[in-house]
Amino acid sequence: MIIESDFHSRLHSDYDAFLNEQKLRFPSNETLKIDIHCHDKNSDVPDELWGRLLRLPETWLKTKDLVKTLERNGTDLITVTNHNNARSCWQLLDMGYDVLVGAEFTCHFPDSQLSIHVLTYGFTPSQERDLNNLRHNILDFTRYTLENDIPTVLPHPLFFYTHKQRPDISILEKFAVMFQRFEVLNGQRGYWQNQLTRHWVESLTPDKINAYAHKHNLNPYDFCTDPYNKSFTGGSDDHNGIFAGRTGTLAHIPDLENRLKNTRRSELVLEAIRDGNTAPYGEVGKEEKLTVTFLDYFSQVAIHMEDPGLLRLLLHKGSLQDKMLCLGVSNAMQELKRHKYTLTFLKTFHEALSGTKPALLTSIGVSKEFRPTLKVVKEIARTQRKDPDNFLNIIRTAIPEIYNLVTSIFFSRLNQHLTLAKKDNQAGFNNFELNTDELIRKFEIPTQLRALFAGDKTPELTANSDHMTSLNLTKMLDQLTFPALASLVIAGASFAASQVIYSNRPFLNELADHLDKGQHPQKILWLTDTFSDHNGVSSALQSTLSEIQKYNYPIDILTCHPTLKSEEHLVVVEPVHQFKISSLGEQEFNVPDMIKIQRIFEQGSYDRIICSTEMLMGAIALYLKKAFSVPAFFFMHTDWMEFVQQTMNLNGHEKDRIRRLLRAFYLQFEGIYTLNNDHRDWLTSPEMGIDTEKVFLTQHWVADNYRKQPSQCDKENRCSNNTPHNSQPNPIFLYVGRLSDEKGVFDLPSIYSAVKSKIPHAELWVAGTGPAAKQLQIVLPEATFLGWVDKADLPALYQRADLLLLPSRFDTFGCVVLEALSCALPVTAYNCKGPKDIIEDKVSGYLVDSAHEMAEAMIEYCRDLDKQIKMQDAALLRSQQLKPEAIMAELLKNAQISDFQDDACRSQ
Repeated sequence: MIIESDFHSRLHSDYDAFLNEQKLRFPSNETLKIDIHCHDKNSDVPDELWGRLLRLPETWLKTKDLVKTLERNGTDLITVTNHNNARSCWQLLDMGYDVLVGAEFTCHFPDSQLSIHVLTYGFTPSQERDLNNLRHNILDFTRYTLENDIPTVLPHPLFFYTHKQRPDISILEKFAVMFQRFEVLNGQRGYWQNQLTRHWVESLTPDKINAYAHKHNLNPYDFCTDPYNKSFTGGSDDHNGIFAGRTGTLAHIPDLENRLKNTRRSELVLEAIRDGNTAPYGEVGKEEKLTVTFLDYFSQVAIHMEDPGLLRLLLHKGSLQDKMLCLGVSNAMQELKRHKYTLTFLKTFHEALSGTKPALLTSIGVSKEFRPTLKVVKEIARTQRKDPDNFLNIIRTAIPEIYNLVTSIFFSRLNQHLTLAKKDNQAGFNNFELNTDELIRKFEIPTQLRALFAGDKTPELTANSDHMTSLNLTKMLDQLTFPALASLVIAGASFAASQVIYSNRPFLNELADHLDKGQHPQKILWLTDTFSDHNGVSSALQSTLSEIQKYNYPIDILTCHPTLKSEEHLVVVEPVHQFKISSLGEQEFNVPDMIKIQRIFEQGSYDRIICSTEMLMGAIALYLKKAFSVPAFFFMHTDWMEFVQQTMNLNGHEKDRIRRLLRAFYLQFEGIYTLNNDHRDWLTSPEMGIDTEKVFLTQHWVADNYRKQPSQCDKENRCSNNTPHNSQPNPIFLYVGRLSDEKGVFDLPSIYSAVKSKIPHAELWVAGTGPAAKQLQIVLPEATFLGWVDKADLPALYQRADLLLLPSRFDTFGCVVLEALSCALPVTAYNCKGPKDIIEDKVSGYLVDSAHEMAEAMIEYCRDLDKQIKMQDAALLRSQQLKPEAIMAELLKNAQISDFQDDACRSQ
């Protein structure tokens, strides 16, 4: 279940109340309903560069189908506002329709990169030509419309085109002077943008308008008949004919019944628009609507797209990156056309959105595993046809359901293929090791894309087949194309929907602060692949969650797990698939439902991200960052370069490849949290190239139960405040952690042997599990292996020991170090990374450079009782210096949380 934030629910209820007020402004028997912002196939020159590169129109929607949708949704009059032309309106007039002539002109500010759309109504064919000639100077354009009594409306006033430059909020000051009518309800924009538009227009007092006019040297009467009397309109901004007419404008015409006897509706509505007697009505552009729109558009691209031509594409204006990406899209679409099953499904889905029931032959040809998907598609068609008022509610549940179904099928089939490949010893799956040369050799694909799909490969294509993937791609793609494509298309459409709604988020934030209304809360969603596992990352995050819950910090942690339950500030989503990677110690990874996480992010009103793991959640963090235009930060728990060094047999250039991959990943984030100075220096070094200002040094802390110290000895020789932990001649040395090679556990035998030669009764206790457990027990037969020790029992274990050993050079911080210090247990560790930032050498523990030095330090410690007492006191004092409140305050500051107040938060 997705829980709405207070901001999200309040925003919706406030704006819905506004729409209800607008609906009641005029008597219903004196209003005409019209969608004054919609498009059809004559909107054939897109504003977006990719559309022009690929020769894709904005829509293939036929005029007659748009008219049919508008009439079905209850509009009283037709207009079609295509970009820079009124061809559809003229054609409908020729066919005998009563039409309000309109168009949406793309206008430009002189000497500026800014472009805006202007809805324009009631012009003649000759005036249309004049408007197209004038639209390259918005000042001349709007003066002309006033002189010729042609009413204009500024659509989506907070969404305009700045060619990737951040707009200045002062542009709204010019809008306030130049326009009299504003679209405060756009069916393709979200609640937040529509609400801010409404608040901004309502804030425009005569004094403000005069001040703006003076500031920008503009005369408001050059552009408006009554510049101080602003009016509201609404429009669907629909391009595909799915939601046309569901959002629009109520035009008030007093004495409507009598006036209709002598005057056409188009003339009456034009008069109402001129006089400002209008009000918005209908649906807000939630993400579900935009997702469906993009899904339908992609389906039509797959059906209609032709090859754009390589030379034309390369010679077209635009960056090389845009051209290469469009080349990839073109190749993907042309190959998709060869996959008849997928193409049939896309056609079926497109028709269902317009209410057409899937054909019988289509239903018969669907395999058993896809029948649930077809059932959902049929329900979409039935609802659009018979219950259109409920259509959006059905879409809200249907799209995620389809995504979940096809994603599950994809992973199921992929797992079958990989299992077969493993059995056949294909593609190097047996005895798999992370070797980049081997991966590239085995998984290399030809640069000639046709070779990927050729059924009978020619000698030229297979000459280097020993160095190409031995997976049967043709067979594999036949099985995976549809579910993979369906998953990617739905995710892509959902991504595009969020990106359109939130692409100008910085501008919206600035406006909200300027208005002091509608400010989006500052709230972090913290993503992690691991939370309840037996590792240091999970332990640290659990401590973090406790602190978040204690003080109600504006952070929620999200993880994916099959059995873990959500709780306060912890959001758990169920996996759609699970898999293990043996080279990572049989770590189980849960594949989350990305669409669900996206909805959680939107409805939870989060506006920034922290991610703790580089795997699946790392990719999702970057997806959310781009989709919602929010800052994302990475919390570096693991040193993967050290992991590779310790566990993989890689040469220099292979390690360099991994470094470059990590660098490319980390550079995508606005900031990196790191737990030690060595890591910070490495991240800011030339080989990683991350700005110093973007790398933040942070720390962990331990749970409260580690801080409770006993006041007297127990029968197991526990110490008093003035006595060492264990004053008997059988000192206990303790290792706590994962039993794996990179943790340095195979240094323990030589260390323990050296200590035993001087202190025969010394004991070594090993707490933890891992892939090296069995082998370690063989080489350390005299040690006591405790297995996994629950967190609740660890403090007692620390207080029974004399010294904690950390032979790892892998740890970025070393939570066990801090846990031990908190229980007054000194630590000896290698002088590297995290431990050296925590341990004060020869004060709260020992920092050594080798196994031999570690053994010497242990022997020295056991021989000096005074030193033990001083070190135990110092250990406890050092642990108390790492206060969670200060650490969290710094973390929030570096995450750019500016409006969080401790007192306010604690009182909630």
